[in-house]
Amino acid sequence: MAQPMRILFVSSEIVPYARVTAVAELARLLPERLQEAGLVEPRIMMPRYGIVSERRNRLHEVIRLSGTHVPIGKDRETLKVKVASIPGIRLQVYFMDNTRFFKRKGVYADKEGAEFPDNVSRALFFGRAVLETVRKLGWAPDIVHAFGSLAGLLPLLLSTEYAEDPLFERARRIYTPDGLTLKARLTAAVLEKLKLPGDERLIDRSLDEAGRALAEVVAYPATLQPAESDAVQFAAEPEAVVEQAVSLYEQLLSSVPA
Repeated sequence: MAQPMRILFVSSEIVPYARVTAVAELARLLPERLQEAGLVEPRIMMPRYGIVSERRNRLHEVIRLSGTHVPIGKDRETLKVKVASIPGIRLQVYFMDNTRFFKRKGVYADKEGAEFPDNVSRALFFGRAVLETVRKLGWAPDIVHAFGSLAGLLPLLLSTEYAEDPLFERARRIYTPDGLTLKARLTAAVLEKLKLPGDERLIDRSLDEAGRALAEVVAYPATLQPAESDAVQFAAEPEAVVEQAVSLYEQLLSSVPA
């Protein structure tokens, strides 16, 4: 039997911990079903928002993975990594925790609906935190499947800063949009301040648009109409989604990297 595909699932939101858009269900469905079928060896990562109760969800810190100092422009932010098992199934989620970016009680906005002004910095911290945690795990993914705006910088980081890292140099990049029209933009000034590559495909783009621009494959949830002619759209039925995902992953791994 072939070895299971190593897939890193990175999402802004995952049920039951946080749900704003349809990507929360997809990011739970795919690793669960594919692991049950023995097709995938998954790792799942998301931010540990203030709305995620440590006590109720039985989170605990993984000391050996914590303590990384993640660069954000001129600053460095300390990462704590916590883990919990999704209730009722044998699937663990790693939570990227940081007081400055994720203690607040919201995913993208506060309870009044005002978007957080530092969402680009939050996305950058999350993306680098995820990849640094994978480094500490010493686990080389075949595919990195990113879901949602706060995971929108993963394709950029993988194709630039981490492109020559032995753990990631062969990792293929998939992005699933969340359809949110966040106000945060990757202006030239923001890219310079955060010391991100000034790729012309990113200038004045949203986080969601950045994910779509730098991914090798864009795969939309059933609830969103694809904006790209070559994008994939997942079906509404869970069984069909799983079949689509397997085919997509296998095709991507057998193709020539972009």
